[in-house]
Amino acid sequence: MLKKILIGVAVLIAILAGLIAAGLYVYPKAQVASASQQMAPDFTLRSASGQDFTLSSLRGHKVVLYFYRGYW
Repeated sequence: MLKKILIGVAVLIAILAGLIAAGLYVYPKAQVASASQQMAPDFTLRSASGQDFTLSSLRGHKVVLYFYRGYW
């Protein structure tokens, strides 16, 4: 009886390990650099509070650009 339980637990662990490995393989990888391997051009935008913002002010930091088309 104990042998059947141990075999069942081992099979369950093997199935879970397989599912985790498959999930890690399929999950999309983050893009580390730009597609062209070049720096983004500097630009200035106005924030919602009216202050100017330049991309070059964040030089040396990681930046994620998210373009959103709002309805305003």
